[in-house]
Amino acid sequence: MPATATAVKTFALWVSPTGTFRLLHWDATSTPDHALGCDTACPVDLTTQLIMWVDDDAFPLGKAPNKPAHALLGAYQSRPVPHLLGEVLFTGSTDAEGTTFGLTLDQALILVDRYLQRIALLPRQRNRR
Repeated sequence: MPATATAVKTFALWVSPTGTFRLLHWDATSTPDHALGCDTACPVDLTTQLIMWVDDDAFPLGKAPNKPAHALLGAYQSRPVPHLLGEVLFTGSTDAEGTTFGLTLDQALILVDRYLQRIALLPRQRNRR
């Protein structure tokens, strides 16, 4: 019986200002603009295999600050950009033709895990007894 190739499913991680995380199916026809519902998505390279996409028009449209994405960005940059506004999308890298690659399920879950670890490290109010 001949060996069959199994298609690897890829994803993008969408993060809203309210802290909602969504795993989006990502294929060769997916674009950051469409996923963010914007005209122009701008890339922010975090690593050679990870890109954060932001809506270029978020500020003029008065979109809310995205604190969860900002916290996650801090895991990759020592001096993250001061403000992230509106929805944010995390994908894999791009190729020379401009195709944006998705993340594996493991890569997407690592992003969520990094976010949760950063939140767990925040100082909390102590209870007095």
